[in-house]
Amino acid sequence: MNFDSYDDLARYPDCKYVVDTGHWLQNLARRLESLNLVGDMLWPAPLPSPANKIAISRYEWLTVATDAFLVRYVSVVDCALLTVNQVYQFGLAPRNCTMSNLKKAGLATIVFDHLRDMLDEQEQIRHERNARVHHGRERQFTDDDTTFRTASLFNDKLNGMVGHDRYGRKIDVDLSFREGLVCLQRDFNLHLRQIERQLDQLYEYLWDEFEDRFGPLIAAATHGLNACARPYRPEN
Repeated sequence: MNFDSYDDLARYPDCKYVVDTGHWLQNLARRLESLNLVGDMLWPAPLPSPANKIAISRYEWLTVATDAFLVRYVSVVDCALLTVNQVYQFGLAPRNCTMSNLKKAGLATIVFDHLRDMLDEQEQIRHERNARVHHGRERQFTDDDTTFRTASLFNDKLNGMVGHDRYGRKIDVDLSFREGLVCLQRDFNLHLRQIERQLDQLYEYLWDEFEDRFGPLIAAATHGLNACARPYRPEN
């Protein structure tokens, strides 16, 4: 079915419910899929190096990957709340779609508890995201990030740098970069496996709720395409 405007769509509650639910579910799916970009940065082939003439230093590469991971990962649960709001037809504005407001609106206890578990699992990452975005706090990739950051700048973008770090070790930007990658890869795998399992369960809960609401809507539909309608016969 095609509609010229959203107002035309809204004339058919069953169609509107499906389209609106599809919109928020697509946003959630795209937010999860967007983490593939982070994965591409954490498992690059070939590895960034001065020979590859990358536009940023290897230290900056890790920093950008961390930014993308923290912001995108945390927003997955935010998008999940918006999807729940739509499926349950609570009508909360996106900015008001919080756990407390969902509970007040009558969210099923089993779904509320599941969302709470998802938020609890995210607590550490959400705290780091907030500290990073609002307070400028940076994650440490090695035990001497000051040397790594400086050496990476000089070796990747300027004229090179040799010497020793604060512990007397020979400066090795390649080694520091790989060390940072491994730490980020470990976090990425741990949290992605968890969020995938949690979303699978959430979809199971929402599927039942969607069917319970969509069934009566399509049964009462007036567009003539519902299951109980008489078969359509074109006029001669």
